[in-house]
Amino acid sequence: MKERLTTFALALGALALFYALLFPKPLPDHEGQDLPLSTETRAHGYQAVWRWLKAEKIPQQALHQPYSNLSKSSRGDVLIVTMPPQVPPRREELADLDEWVARGNTLLVMAALDDTPPWCLGADPSFLKSLGRMTRLEFDAKTQGVEKRAGQAANPEQRGKRVLRALQQVVEPERIEFRGRGSLPLFDGVHSVLALSEFPASHWNGAGIDQAPVLEIAERQPAPDATAAEPVVWLQRHRDGQILLIGFASIFDNALIGEQNNARLLANIIAWSRDPKGMVIFDDAHQGAVEYYDARAFFHDPRLHRTLLWIIVLWFLFVLGWQRMRPAAGDWNLIDITHFIGATGEFFASALTPAAAGARLFENFFNALRRSLGLREDGRPVFDWLAADARTSAADLAELERLYQKTQAGRRVDLVRLQNLTSRILGILR
Repeated sequence: MKERLTTFALALGALALFYALLFPKPLPDHEGQDLPLSTETRAHGYQAVWRWLKAEKIPQQALHQPYSNLSKSSRGDVLIVTMPPQVPPRREELADLDEWVARGNTLLVMAALDDTPPWCLGADPSFLKSLGRMTRLEFDAKTQGVEKRAGQAANPEQRGKRVLRALQQVVEPERIEFRGRGSLPLFDGVHSVLALSEFPASHWNGAGIDQAPVLEIAERQPAPDATAAEPVVWLQRHRDGQILLIGFASIFDNALIGEQNNARLLANIIAWSRDPKGMVIFDDAHQGAVEYYDARAFFHDPRLHRTLLWIIVLWFLFVLGWQRMRPAAGDWNLIDITHFIGATGEFFASALTPAAAGARLFENFFNALRRSLGLREDGRPVFDWLAADARTSAADLAELERLYQKTQAGRRVDLVRLQNLTSRILGILR
């Protein structure tokens, strides 16, 4: 009993070590979550935009592969990417996306910078690095509220207003409006665009990371305690293409696409950036809807967990149940030499063709005769010497020559007959 308890404890330890070192840890459950997908019909999906494009006969596509699978010959396409992603893009993907944009395509990025939808709660803050590499911009958080003047503290009344506004935003979503700066084709007929932030959000400044000019083409309505309007839409050229970054992830979802001039802004963006033969592509892959093998999704599958549970149960039953703790030592059995030779012969017989085996028998036969005659053992025939020796019958010599010609032609021979014939001749001559 003590041995079984020890075995059980060691088995548990081995299982725990295996899980800790090799098995991926459970992931947050995104199944059933309202994500910004082209197939999602709930509030934060893009199904309304998808149906509108279909009604307008504008080609659309849902991307379920990495950015590396974007068409290498396309021009005039529009890719809609929503950040933060559920599946972060790899560095090599971003390089391929950069080349895709440079060929003459448009990247439209909807980034949850100034709004916080429920689906992006708990997102990894490092997504800002991917966003920066994707849009060629860098971001830093703005200081909220009234800035302190030199040597003076903020007004207590203003601080109280900021605290009250933050509490109200926790209780009810914040409605944010922004509008275009100046007269641009993108904001033709767009007087106001509405965004919705269900949870408090930070505000961000964006600046270019290279020498390419960046246009701040829209600004949000300033807060009562803000010193100036804040830019929320950035546009920059990238060789033959362009990158358009909107600091809100909610303005084109199913809940808000029909509000104010949101739909008009999207129509202007597509009309301005899409080639007549181009298509609108929704990046569903990096929101978790992938067609390629996803190891994290595989290990998160409950069917895998149930299978592993059954394997573990059966393993414990085997270890603790009918496995013999001290297996009896078996008696040593001497291998029969005849059986060993037979098995070796069967192995070579299965590996050699009958013609090759026959040729080898003839080579051994002639070498044995040459050895007795003091000749060089090169396997060459000695039919003349056999014909001159009266001990060799004419019938055996004719049969020997016939079988030899068949082996030289690569034809099948009766190996048993050949072995008996050569053995009889050698027995007579020796």
